[in-house]
Order: sequence, then structure tokens, then C-alpha cells
Amino acid sequence: IVSCIAWYDNMALARNQRQNNLRFSQQGLIFLLLITASLLTIPSFVLVGRLTNSPANHALELAIDLPSNVGRSSIELSHPDKQKLSFRTAKIIDLPSNDGRSNEESNQRQKTLSPRPIKSAKTNNAKLPLPKQFKSYPGFTTERSVVCGGHKAKSCDRCPHGNGASWCNGECEWRDNACVRSSKLDHIHPDYFRITERYAFQPVMNQNREYVNVILVRSPYRDEDDEHLYNFYKDDILFLGISSYESFPLKSPNPYSHKYDSEYYLNMFPGFLHNMKEPDSYFPTDVRTILMSQSDFSLNEATAFGQKHAHDEKIYDFVYSGGDQDVEQDCVGWASYNKNFSFVRQALEVMCSPEFNVTGVLVASKNKAGTKACTIPAACEGKVVQTTFLDQGKFFGYLAKSRWAFLPQICDASPRVSTQALSMNIPLLMNRNIMGGWKYMVEGETGEFFHDMSDFKESLRKILDNTRGESSPYKPLELAKKKYGNVNSGPRLFQFVKKNWGDRIRFPDGTASLIPTGA
Repeated sequence: IVSCIAWYDNMALARNQRQNNLRFSQQGLIFLLLITASLLTIPSFVLVGRLTNSPANHALELAIDLPSNVGRSSIELSHPDKQKLSFRTAKIIDLPSNDGRSNEESNQRQKTLSPRPIKSAKTNNAKLPLPKQFKSYPGFTTERSVVCGGHKAKSCDRCPHGNGASWCNGECEWRDNACVRSSKLDHIHPDYFRITERYAFQPVMNQNREYVNVILVRSPYRDEDDEHLYNFYKDDILFLGISSYESFPLKSPNPYSHKYDSEYYLNMFPGFLHNMKEPDSYFPTDVRTILMSQSDFSLNEATAFGQKHAHDEKIYDFVYSGGDQDVEQDCVGWASYNKNFSFVRQALEVMCSPEFNVTGVLVASKNKAGTKACTIPAACEGKVVQTTFLDQGKFFGYLAKSRWAFLPQICDASPRVSTQALSMNIPLLMNRNIMGGWKYMVEGETGEFFHDMSDFKESLRKILDNTRGESSPYKPLELAKKKYGNVNSGPRLFQFVKKNWGDRIRFPDGTASLIPTGA
């Protein structure tokens, strides 16, 4: 019996030991499964995390703000409903990669972070441009700066100098208790003003005085840097040529001017504002052109002055503007050639003769000190007044007291005196061979043409007879109001740019007019 009890106890103990071993084995297996599951789950979360940061996912979140070091590009993805979703995406600029790849490789592989897509646009161009990664021309010799209003600083945040919002103006604005770049400049390249500081490059604004991402090239390049700037930025900014300097883009006949090949500039820009009678004879077929000059714009001041002084007594027959001539060289040089002062001397022999007995004003034919004047025929003594270079207001004063404006020049692309005179209801006596300005002449309505000295007397007699009486048949102001000034030329330029390059420019909201400025 005792042996049987002992055997039974041994069997029970062995059974319990096997059960414990099995339980421990089960627990070990469970533990092992848990560890295995964990090792598989963690990468899954990582993978899910990367997927949730994919462009497709962010494209649907629609509300991500980009940091300042993120540039923009464009991609297209397929939406689950099989329709293409077009939106702006971001490209990290100059950030180190975390996987050993170069930035370029990483950006190509992983079109990171996407901001809100374009669902609707208030801008008035049919197709918004695709913003690009902005870079600065490496050849700039001066540091970047901003205009804060009455002073400059390296950046907007340095404008206030502790003085708050009152010192944050110009290219900057006070927002969220900080001085930041003006929202009115969001539509232009950050280096826009660094480029337009150079003479050849002219800025463009809309009717609300907001800059647009268009720059006009108004003269031949002054040096290689000008050309390098153009080539560097031509894909980010729309550059158009404008005839506003001598015979540009054609070769200049002025012996004092820099020489260049006409075809060099005729082929350079995608569009040109010109003053040619037959532009198709010069420009390639892929260059878009419009008959338009700087002198077509900004006539409000002249119009207002003319209205205010419409009844001023006419003291002089004519006024001539010589520009900033080289008086010390007796008006022989670059400006005098452009204003054809050699012809003026010939014409004065006739004008000051007893036959015509003309009175007039030769603006800018005296040096700035008023101590020396360019020589003119002795017959003009007491009849013709010579002045120094005048500011706008003083020049308008002489113009208002004159019966007509004399424009004998040939090598002149955009004589603003012509439209200023028209806007003050003053007719023109103009050289028929003038490069630009011929379009302002409607003989018998806005003045008279002459070809050279062979027909000068005839035209002179006609305009004298028509303006020395109590009334005049000329109606120059009507033409100026009908065709020129910002109200007419601005919308024309806007439509020209929008039609041909509307997909490249995001105009400020409400833009209906474009106006060349800074000239």
C-alpha cells in the first residue's frame, strides 16, 4: 500500500511538473510572439508615418504653411476619383538630407510638403504662374538692402531700429507686431529692385501703384553685368524691350554713342514696345510687338498744368527742349546730336530773319551756372531766350507761354516733350524723320511736319499763321485725351502682356493697367 501511495504521488508530481513546463513553454511562446509582433509593428508605424507625409496625402489636407526656406514648384497627381489634381508643391532649399543623398536627389525622390492647392483665384489672368525657387545673381557687388521709407536697411526686420511701425514703410510693412516684406511685393521677384537700380532696367506698376513681375529693357546694356543679369533672371521675370533711348534696338547713328549690333537686341526679348513704322521688317516673327513708347504714359501732370494755365498770355512763338547738353563744348556732343542742335542753328537763321521774326525759348542751352550759353545766330538776339536745364514745373511754365513746340530731332526714340505739349493743348512743329513721336502728328490737327531745310519755311509759315491769330485750327489736346496717357495706354499694355504672357505672371488683384515707371 505504502509503495502504491508513493508511486501515485510520484506520478502526480511528474504530471504537475509537465503541466508547469507546458505552462512555462506557453508563456515563453506568447512572450516570443509579442516581441515578434512589436518588431513588425514599429516599422509599420514608421512606414505609415512616411506615407502620411507623402505629397498625395498633404494635397488633400489643403492647409499647410511653408517655412521661409521652402521654395515652390509644381506637380500633378491623380486624385482617387481619377481626375488630375494640380497644385503647388514645396521644394526644400539648401537643407541637408538625412539619408546620405544630395539635396537634389532627395528633392527628386521625395516631393515634400505641399501647401494648399489653388481652388480659385482672384487674380485676373487666366492661368496662374507656377512659382519657382528663387535664387540671387552671384555677381552682385553690393549687399541686399530694402527701402524702409526714408531710409534703408539690410532687411525689413532691421528697419525699425526700435522705433516700431513708423519706421517700417517702403518695401516693408508692420504686421503681427513685426516689420516684414510688404504683401504688395508678393507678386515680384525678391531681387526685382536690385535689378532695376541699373539704368537699362525699368520697373512696371499697375494702376494701383503695385509692382508687377515685368521689367522693361530701355537701352543697350551698359556692361556685361547687365546682360548676365538678364540671362540669370529671364526665366523668373518677364523682360520686354522698349524703344526709349536713341534708336534702340536699332543701331544708333549718333557718333558719340556706344556701337552694337541691331540683331543682337532685336532677337533677345520675347516682346518689344517699339516706335517703328514697319516693325515686321526688323523683328523676328516670334517676337511680339506693340506700337508704344514711354511718352505715351504719365501725362496727368502736364494736362493739369495746361488746364490751370490755359489762358496765360502767349509770349513766345516756340519752345525747344535741348536736354542736358554739353554747353562747354558749344552744344556739340551726345545730347546735342540727339536733339539735332546743329539743325536748330540753321533753322534759327530763318526763324529770326525779318521775314518771320520768330520769338522763342531754347531750354538747356546754358550751363547750370548760367554763365555760358551755346552760340546762336546774332539775328536772334532779343528774340530768343536761352535757359539752363530746367525742372519740370519751370519747363511747363515756358511751354504754357508758347504757341507751339519745336521738335527738330531725328535720333530720338520717345520725346516726352511732344505728348506733354499735346496734353497742354500746344501743337508741334516736328521733323518728319524723327525715330519716335511721328505717330503723334496729324497734320492740320496736332501741328505740322517738315522734312529738312528745303520745306522748313513752308511749314514754319503755316504754323505761325495758324497760331498767331485769335483762334487756332489745331486741337492737340483732343488726340492726347483720346489715345494717350495712362488711362488709354495702360490698359493696352496690360492686354498686350496678359494675352502673350499671362501664364507667366500673377498680377496683383484688380490689375487692369500697366505703367512703365522710373524713367
